Amino acid sequence: MTVLTLLLTCMITVGAPGLDAWRWPLGPPAPRVLRGFSPPSSPWGTGHRGVDLAARPGQNVHAAGPGRVSYAGDLAGRGVVAVDHGVLRTTYLPVRPSVDVGRQVTSGTRIGVIEGGPLHCRVTCLHWGLLRGALYLDPLNLVQQQVRLLPHWERPAPSATPRPPEPAPQPRMVLRDATTATGGAVTGMVLTVALAFAWRRTRLRFRLHHRRRPPPGVINLSQERRLRRTP
Repeated sequence: MTVLTLLLTCMITVGAPGLDAWRWPLGPPAPRVLRGFSPPSSPWGTGHRGVDLAARPGQNVHAAGPGRVSYAGDLAGRGVVAVDHGVLRTTYLPVRPSVDVGRQVTSGTRIGVIEGGPLHCRVTCLHWGLLRGALYLDPLNLVQQQVRLLPHWERPAPSATPRPPEPAPQPRMVLRDATTATGGAVTGMVLTVALAFAWRRTRLRFRLHHRRRPPPGVINLSQERRLRRTP
């Protein structure tokens, strides 16, 4: 919708008088808008191809911008005035024209007065139209500065991606652990030395015992005495 509005604005301004050259066809003061612009969905469809401005019978109607009168007369029982502005054309009805076809007019030139009789609206009004070729446009864009707010899109939330698992904290060796480890190492060394010493001593005794054994045929008197003393 925003793009369409920008295109219509460009179509209105390109090849037409500057925005400062346009004025309301009634007043001052600016007239009250009784019914706004409602274009049809198709060329033959229903809609409102212009705007209705509150007026009174006999009120002066002025050209909304500089241009050339292209039509001034009756149409379907009502007076109509049309003014060409380059690529644009404005229309005014019901108006009893005071200008002739082909006349050059400036912005604000009096082109006629509001007619009485059958009413286009429930009250007396001026139907003001704007065309570019066969395309109907909103004439209020000529005299009202449209402020359009663009939508504000929220930033997309970051995707909830699973975080990689944090590495388990490595155990830190404190002074107590270091002392315990050192004590265990010393204890192991002491046990190892003690076992080695005991093993060597036992082996030495075993060798000495075998060396003291008397040769075959020799009686060991000490052993005999111990055996005899044993009850």
